[in-house]
Amino acid sequence: MKWDWKGREPMTRKIVVQIPANARAAFLEPDVEEKLGQLGELVLNPFDRPFTPDELATRLETASACISTWESSPITPAMLETAPKLELVVHMAGSVKNVIAPEAFDKGITVLSGGHAIAEAVAESIVALILAVGHRIQLVDAAMRGAVRWKSPEMEADELRGKTVGFVALGMVAQEVIRLLKPFHVNCIAYDPYMKPDKAAELGVTLMPLPDVLKRAQIVSLHLPQIPETDGMIGREELRLLPDGCLLINTSRGSVIHEQALIEELRTNRFTAALDVFEQEPLPLDSELRRLPNVLVRPHIAGVNPSSRLRIGRTLVGDMHRYFNGEGIQHGVSKARLALMT
Repeated sequence: MKWDWKGREPMTRKIVVQIPANARAAFLEPDVEEKLGQLGELVLNPFDRPFTPDELATRLETASACISTWESSPITPAMLETAPKLELVVHMAGSVKNVIAPEAFDKGITVLSGGHAIAEAVAESIVALILAVGHRIQLVDAAMRGAVRWKSPEMEADELRGKTVGFVALGMVAQEVIRLLKPFHVNCIAYDPYMKPDKAAELGVTLMPLPDVLKRAQIVSLHLPQIPETDGMIGREELRLLPDGCLLINTSRGSVIHEQALIEELRTNRFTAALDVFEQEPLPLDSELRRLPNVLVRPHIAGVNPSSRLRIGRTLVGDMHRYFNGEGIQHGVSKARLALMT
């Protein structure tokens, strides 16, 4: 038996955990699962697969909270109608766009997301990509494993220190990258029509139009959401603005770059691209992006790793305690923010 945070009467709270049985430990360490259990009765997923919609709907009928993750069944408007006690949805992943119906916000349901924990992982990946490309890690390693006997001028690093780094959009990931880059004393510029100048100044970023960012930055990092306005936003015209020797990084969504235009520009060998996302995923085996020498490709893994999954679990269970104790939550998602999620 639990007491609600207002201390008025005893209550039994049911928390549906959608995470499959064979994946639960990847998010919930034993002490974290124990802490979660302090909030109410855990209705665990006994299967090594996500709940089906019917299985989820049945369990939500008496639930106060629901925890989901990647590939979980979404909570539909019909499910909301038969879940009168549901007040909290906790998504142990990033975007909640395809997880919860917008009507949930109209019903006063609070939604939490692990986006910040993922943003930290993506930001670290971006810095790793910048350093790997700048220090020519892959190229030098390949040369040393081949016929090259020793060092040459072509192997020398292009230092990050003092570079101009351009950001296209200044969301959570971009802001975390800016924090990580501070020791390198880089000059940060950005295009973000929604960012207020005082907030940009607080971040140490100079706002300017998109063409100016693309022309001036030696490193350009894309952080755009996948919405109609950003589809193909970085096209042939924009790519031609990039200076020779530039590094273009995309860890946001593949659709924001016109991929064929990117391939054509990369064929000129004017600049380098580090890509974690693509128009079509998985990236086709015959994609030219897999073969171009001035491209570093990764299979959409910048934000997901063992540490980030556990950080998501620990962070959101802590926020659940804050919620049920009547304290301010730290990782809530608003209906307005939902519209910009992908």
